Amino acid sequence: MELNQVSFHYPSHETILHAFSARVAPGKIISIIGPNGAGKSTILKLMTRILTPSSGIITLGGQPLTAFSQKQLAQKVAIVSQQNPLYDEMKVIDVVKTGRLVYHNLLETIPDREVFKYLALTNLTQLAQRPITSLSGGQQQRVWLAAALAQEPEYLLLDEPTTYLDIHYQQDLMMILRQLHADHSISIILVLHDINQAFRISDELWMIKNGRLVANGSPASCYDQQLLADVFETNIQIISIPGYGRYIVELPPKEPNRRND
Repeated sequence: MELNQVSFHYPSHETILHAFSARVAPGKIISIIGPNGAGKSTILKLMTRILTPSSGIITLGGQPLTAFSQKQLAQKVAIVSQQNPLYDEMKVIDVVKTGRLVYHNLLETIPDREVFKYLALTNLTQLAQRPITSLSGGQQQRVWLAAALAQEPEYLLLDEPTTYLDIHYQQDLMMILRQLHADHSISIILVLHDINQAFRISDELWMIKNGRLVANGSPASCYDQQLLADVFETNIQIISIPGYGRYIVELPPKEPNRRND
């Protein structure tokens, strides 16, 4: 997938994305990082055709996204959003089946066995018959991940998937994504709020500020204290932690000097 000079603005609003160009290399994990309001989630919505570029073009396999029907695109690109609808009393297995609708016409025609492997991939087999509303936030996030995987996409997009999860479920989700990538070579594009998570899980980083691509490259090439300080407009320090490696720390602002009168 490739974005070529893509810009976006809502009617009567300022431009959110400015002439953005980047390429998603097949089989890579890419994290999009930047301050709030930088345009990160907008990029994912454009890549899934939830939004349409104001200018520029997004291509998939050399074809513009507009050349694909909705079902065709859903068979290639899936997204897990920050917030998803909760279907009262709908069982986990049936929620996961919704991901198979891109290959079927009606939910009733999808046999249970067709989604068993997606439940297993996301450690949900034992919860298959539970109502989704009875699950914790971390478990629900895994259900939506399973539904996205059931689309069998080439590209899996996740919009801040760890935002509402505690540390345990954050680590659990990151492990699942690493395993999926290792076993299936799926291209994964994440918007992450946690900079250190992004640096640890990714093959490549896109650093965004004010709707523009400021820098992109391997995490090793982006461990730049001044670059990170400029992007996030805060004091940054990169430290080394034994057994962990480099860790990015946001420092509190310096207090003004006080005079003793």
